[in-house]
Amino acid sequence: MTKATEAQGAPVLGVDNLALRFKGAPANIIDGISFQVHPGETLCIVGESGCGKSVTALSLMGLLPRTLAQVMSGTAMFGDRDLLTLPERAMADLRGNTISMIFQEPMTSLNPSYRIGDQIAEVVLRHRQATRAEARKRALDMLDRVKIPAASSRLDDYPHELSGGMRQRVMIAMALANDPAVLIADEPTTALDVTIQAQIIDLIEELQKETGTALVMITHDLGVVAEVANRVCVMYAGRIVEDGPVEAIFDDPQHPYTIGLMSSVPSVGPRTGRLTTIGGMVPTIDKMPDGCRFTPRCPFAQPACEASSPPLTELGPSHRAACHYAPLETAFAEPASAETGS
Repeated sequence: MTKATEAQGAPVLGVDNLALRFKGAPANIIDGISFQVHPGETLCIVGESGCGKSVTALSLMGLLPRTLAQVMSGTAMFGDRDLLTLPERAMADLRGNTISMIFQEPMTSLNPSYRIGDQIAEVVLRHRQATRAEARKRALDMLDRVKIPAASSRLDDYPHELSGGMRQRVMIAMALANDPAVLIADEPTTALDVTIQAQIIDLIEELQKETGTALVMITHDLGVVAEVANRVCVMYAGRIVEDGPVEAIFDDPQHPYTIGLMSSVPSVGPRTGRLTTIGGMVPTIDKMPDGCRFTPRCPFAQPACEASSPPLTELGPSHRAACHYAPLETAFAEPASAETGS
């Protein structure tokens, strides 16, 4: 965990108090989240399935139907433009150009009826003044760049002719073809074996360093977070419950949910007992608790947790946690034994 650096300059993407509700739902699926990402920085958003990570990404990309998902509050500023209020045509001009996304399952993201070279070239033709020959050359250059062996012979392959790792490389090539300012990667290694996962993560890091792209990576893999993140947002039931530099999150987690996630990760070396688990499940949208949404699963829960939702509170340099009792080591410290006189 040595990657955390102090971000400089204005953020390339700033999300402030974003709340999103699906039509007919009794509560917000995304509830008041805020974060920033700077050029060249990697922000990881972590949490269990069902915590709202992918919904957040899709809302920023304008990929949720506006008839289904209603923005209740907040902004998502990309430069001087609010992604949440842009007309669809303007959003389409940005999507795949200055802001791109890598999806977790490339087989369902690539069109099975088109050759991979044509699919990458299409992205270039949509956003650049280029001839078909120039776009095809750019596609070949990108396949080389993502280290697909014998790229020129693969240019006319269909997605089903490639392995899962190679399809994910094609998705990365497509996402980076126009040198976007922001890249959102939604669980980009979930469907891959461990060896290929490491190769894909290294590739994304390498390309990010070359281009200076800001990266928002959505994952549940804390090993990936430790390797690539500058900053981390821990998300639970649609809310950010802790955020901060990667070192602070790993070395001094302060929200009970973050502590639970850290404790459930296997460690290298002899095992002395069973792994810790977080009892229960993420609440469904129709059963969201009124106060802190983690209360039903929290080992430290108190009556105040059920009564009100805690705000994100500063605990250290750029380190915040949404817990009434943070720092936990102070709130739940065992009282010192009273000394007795002679």
